[in-house]
Amino acid sequence: MSRRRESFAVQLNNQRSGPAGRRGSTYAQRLSLADAVGTATDEVTAPFTSTFAPGEMRQLALVAHNHMKPAMKQFIETYSEILKKFRITGTQTTMKMCKSMWGEDDPAIHYGLTCTSGPLGGDAQIAALMCMEDLGGIIFFVDPLSAHPHQADIDSLLRLANCGNVIVCPNPASASSMMHTLRCALLKGERARGMIPSFFETLESPAVEEYKHAQAVALANVIRGKSPAADPAPQAAEPPKEEKKEFDTGKRAVSFGDDVVEVAPVEQGAKHTGPSISDTEIDRALMGQSMMFSDERLQALLAVESDDDSDDDEEDGSSVEEAPTAKVSKGLFGIKTSSTKKSRGRMGLKKLGKSVRKMIIKD
Repeated sequence: MSRRRESFAVQLNNQRSGPAGRRGSTYAQRLSLADAVGTATDEVTAPFTSTFAPGEMRQLALVAHNHMKPAMKQFIETYSEILKKFRITGTQTTMKMCKSMWGEDDPAIHYGLTCTSGPLGGDAQIAALMCMEDLGGIIFFVDPLSAHPHQADIDSLLRLANCGNVIVCPNPASASSMMHTLRCALLKGERARGMIPSFFETLESPAVEEYKHAQAVALANVIRGKSPAADPAPQAAEPPKEEKKEFDTGKRAVSFGDDVVEVAPVEQGAKHTGPSISDTEIDRALMGQSMMFSDERLQALLAVESDDDSDDDEEDGSSVEEAPTAKVSKGLFGIKTSSTKKSRGRMGLKKLGKSVRKMIIKD
């Protein structure tokens, strides 16, 4: 018999009451953890000699948003012994912080490119360094609670870092952990190139190979004179077309999407001699009166209007022929209709309005 899964609230309570290191840690436990972090930081920030010269490795970028710049300054002060072993690049403010703490005349320190401010293209310049195969890692303290005018540049930088499989540290915790790896790699030398491979070789995401294969197939198809192999673009749904049907009762119908509205009774086999009213004008009448009458009342209204038109035409002894289609338009209810002669259309609309007023007064 399967055991019933515990609710989220029960699981959360078990986490809080669990062993040390979980959310339920006491103040003493947190203080002990802080001491352990301080001890590890002191060990990793001790002076050492790197087996690699700064020029043998690719640049390391330091970037921080405005609210994260104090944290970046503290990070640079703490891990200066490791950072100075690389060619440091970054945005303008971050580079000024580095030069103010390390000095600009020290021959042992090799500064990389000083980029402009992020909103003015600094992130794009760092991304360009990556494309030029001269960037091995990015320490980017991102502010997750503020809107940024250059968000597109930030997304582009992080996306290209993922495409190039470059080391990225988006917060102080990941950056502090990375410092241990960088120090170990610099001490071991050639044996530790595999610990930080993006500082020595050009890497790529596993998804890049599939993308390149698709591009090669598309190019080969174009060379052969065929269309590139790509998924067909989804076609836009066509608007509902006007449908005219003959029912057993001999009534002409116009479809409004999924609904069918009968327009006027016509005997089967008989020629309709009344004036033609455009479907656009019918739409207008329905739009104005649909809240007032039921479907049966609207059908009766249209039938009365059609009979009046037929009687007037018989007295005049004239018949009206439908005008050729002028322009296809879309009615108020999304119906494709065609415009007809305006004189008969206006006359029919006036008579329709009279019939509407009569039925309103009658009610």
